[in-house]
Amino acid sequence: MTYIFRSVLVLLTIFLLSGCWDNKDINKRILPVAMAISQTDAKTYRVGLRVPQLDSTNMTPRIITGEASTISEALDRMRGNVESSIDLLHLKLLMIDERTAKLGIKEVLEYAIRSHDIAPKALVSVYRGDLIEMLNRKEQGGAEGGTASYDFFNKLAGWTPNTSIVYLWEAFRGGFSHTEDYALPIIKPGERTMFKLDGSAIMSRGVMVGTISSDDTLIYNIMKGDFQGANVEVMEHASVLLVDVDYKHRHHWDGHTPQVETDMKVVGMLLETKGNPSKEQIKDELQNLLSKRAKAMISKLQENQSDLFGYGQYFRNDLSHVQLKEWRKTWYPQLKVTLNVKVNIRNSGNLKFNTIDS
Repeated sequence: MTYIFRSVLVLLTIFLLSGCWDNKDINKRILPVAMAISQTDAKTYRVGLRVPQLDSTNMTPRIITGEASTISEALDRMRGNVESSIDLLHLKLLMIDERTAKLGIKEVLEYAIRSHDIAPKALVSVYRGDLIEMLNRKEQGGAEGGTASYDFFNKLAGWTPNTSIVYLWEAFRGGFSHTEDYALPIIKPGERTMFKLDGSAIMSRGVMVGTISSDDTLIYNIMKGDFQGANVEVMEHASVLLVDVDYKHRHHWDGHTPQVETDMKVVGMLLETKGNPSKEQIKDELQNLLSKRAKAMISKLQENQSDLFGYGQYFRNDLSHVQLKEWRKTWYPQLKVTLNVKVNIRNSGNLKFNTIDS
């Protein structure tokens, strides 16, 4: 009897070893590449999914929408109305309506992270326009696999340094940070292109508090060190490609006033010139241009109490937890930033051995 009991027990455990009992064939799955979310009022979310039509030469996507008091409920209603399982794991782009961004996106981000349905490396953006119109943009230039909406932000495809890039996990983290904010790209339907860039949204604690232009977004990316392919027009005299940028930050207190001094060293390569400007003239004008734009942007951010460059990070060890909560309101508006820009212009070509002079 003991032998029979053990044999039956072993046979029963074999069924528990199967890992494919809930497997669903890929042909029975709906794989959206983009999701758009808008808040119609204080209690209702409208959710839309963009699903590429891979089995047809027609690149017009399939759009699925749902509306409910929560995002998860809206998705559940959508799942109940389609013939296949909706799988969000391959979602590449999360688009949030501008009005919703101004009300706050914490609930949206909390759902996306805590549900584990969406990959943390999905990109987040703010859109202007109608939800259906944004999702229903036709693929341009014969894009394959319905990835055009993602390729707009992809560094290996259509991305430029005038476009900010924020991943889902970064946006979620920024919503709880007392000393660091972030900028989400603002997009709208393009006339002859899928999307059109319209600057960036300044996000502070998960709420849109202002906007910056595409030129300011370029400065934001340069200050973050994300400048690959940055092309700067210098006073109509030249176009300069930024090859390398290096920073050294020093922070201290002058009484109760926080101060940061930044040494920025820039290596630029001449792409083209107009007229006959000297190398020193281009260098001086580029130094003044970068310094002027950065200082103007910092002043604007201080007015909005948004620490987009994360200066508060340098003072975390000097402030208590209670004081850190008041950083944006009390300390950040008083912050004095000194930016020293040094430019080295090279016209030898975009070579990897071009490094910053000491």
